[in-house]
Amino acid sequence: MADDEQKFAEGGVKMLISLGGLALGGAPTVVGLISFVSGVIGFLAGGSTDDAVARLKQEIDTLKADLARLDERIDELALEQGQEANRNVQARVDAQLDDIERLRLRFADSPSDVDTAVDVANELGVVIDAFLRHDFDLWRWTDVVEKDGHIDLERLRFKNVPTLPVYLLGLLTWLAARQVVVDAKQRHRLDGDAPRISRHLQAVSVHDEFDKYADGNASVPASITEHIKWRIRAWVISLNRQPVDRTCRFYFEVRDWMTDRRMSADNFEIITPGDNVLCTINPASLGTPHTELQMETDAGVDILNEMAVTLDRVARTGSVREQLIGRFPDTKVYPSAILYVIAQNGDLHWYRNESSSQPGGSTTWQGPKQVGNGWHGFTTVFSGGGAAIYGAQPDGTLVWYGHDGCFTGSLTWRALRQVGSGWHGFKAIFSGGEYVVYGILPDGTLVWYKHNGAANGGNDTTWSGPVVVGSGWHSFAKVFSGGQGVIFAIGTDGILTRYHHRGYATGTHDWGPHIAIGTGWNSFQEVVAGPDGVFYAFTRDGRILWYCYRGERPAPLFPPGGAGGHDPHIWEGPVEIKRGVPGFKSVFRLMDPPYHGPN
Repeated sequence: MADDEQKFAEGGVKMLISLGGLALGGAPTVVGLISFVSGVIGFLAGGSTDDAVARLKQEIDTLKADLARLDERIDELALEQGQEANRNVQARVDAQLDDIERLRLRFADSPSDVDTAVDVANELGVVIDAFLRHDFDLWRWTDVVEKDGHIDLERLRFKNVPTLPVYLLGLLTWLAARQVVVDAKQRHRLDGDAPRISRHLQAVSVHDEFDKYADGNASVPASITEHIKWRIRAWVISLNRQPVDRTCRFYFEVRDWMTDRRMSADNFEIITPGDNVLCTINPASLGTPHTELQMETDAGVDILNEMAVTLDRVARTGSVREQLIGRFPDTKVYPSAILYVIAQNGDLHWYRNESSSQPGGSTTWQGPKQVGNGWHGFTTVFSGGGAAIYGAQPDGTLVWYGHDGCFTGSLTWRALRQVGSGWHGFKAIFSGGEYVVYGILPDGTLVWYKHNGAANGGNDTTWSGPVVVGSGWHSFAKVFSGGQGVIFAIGTDGILTRYHHRGYATGTHDWGPHIAIGTGWNSFQEVVAGPDGVFYAFTRDGRILWYCYRGERPAPLFPPGGAGGHDPHIWEGPVEIKRGVPGFKSVFRLMDPPYHGPN
């Protein structure tokens, strides 16, 4: 097998026949489960247990027919040992489905009888627990592969189908029977209820530290969802060895090792300073391509995420039902945060996170809305404040755009203006908000500018600066601002340090003390500061984690020097507030314009 093919193959062997791609057709069947799972959860949350049971019957009948077809097609596996190994696993999965159907029928005969519901829930608990035992052995199947030029077998390979549909049926039927018991206030009759909920919540969750592309323990899958995600992978392929007209072109090759499904998509370009370089890129800087996220959805990741949300609610409240929360007047108003994301293909997307700094974070979003294209040609893009958005071109030209639709995500723009030159000499450029711009020179010098013409574009003469306001800034992996003179720097060791430039408004060399406020911040693809101490951390697998820095604890509550090993800094998070964000070139936040006070 060619080196590239070996790189793209699980375990370095070429798959010839996979049970995952035979009878159930892999993705289509799993996709069909999305509306089913959501529907059953909706019936249970709304109190319609009878409707949930009827919907379960329809799905079990369909799944039995699918498994019968699978039994016929296992003969396509070329080696007798492969057939036998898969038949043994299928026989066990069939037996689990038979038990689920038997108990569902018993429950359906008397759906409101608490004694019946107790018995069914306790028996089903044992049935669904079997799906989590022995390193998920009910999910392990045998493939026919080519290894060193010979036909061979690869055993114990994790597959999402046909086991996933059966597991979800058992889980939902158990939740339906259990809910009758909970509604009757007899939860104490459920055997091992809390530990069982915890086991299955862990089994369908993605843990915060999991990263399938990382080295070491962080990449080891421990849950069903993580096993599925781990087996769907993307590689970046270069279309040209060297740039053509300063342009390097790439695409992603995405593989599903469970079914051997493969797709080539998500083409993108990067602009280089010249043509005499190699077209290379760090895959870790790209995030998850849209095709990879879609393959994960097709394989059942979104279904399992929805199940994790449901089981988390059950773990916290004891019930599938949403709790009724009274609404009372609240004068506290939390600001929204507007983020711009430049996709790999250069499209500019607008997002708005409502009530961004509310305790616990906010999962309320507007967008994404596409508000532009062709933005991949800039080396740096940032918001100067309000409608002013800047792009630095590879030749150092700085251009200004006025996005008058910045608060609503509308396609309302003013034409670009050239407002500067020579901006390619900086190691990094970032906005301080209120029309302030900082540049870090290669030697670590921090330079301050203010674009006095930012409101209407101005030109290259409508600037204050440059003024040198600091040194030693070249050692940081990332520097960004939260506005109002607050600057954050992430070191190569992951330490997050907070600086306060008290002279930010006029460019004076006036700084407050700086403090290290956190660690581990170098593990994210991107970090953006929001209002009121909020941080948006973008993971490589398409999630946005919310953190909020609330300041330091009062001195009486914390001994000087951190005695006792306690953290003096008050943080909230991480909280996952969004998932499914495709890989991107860069992210920046809409910064505030200068405040001129009431009229």
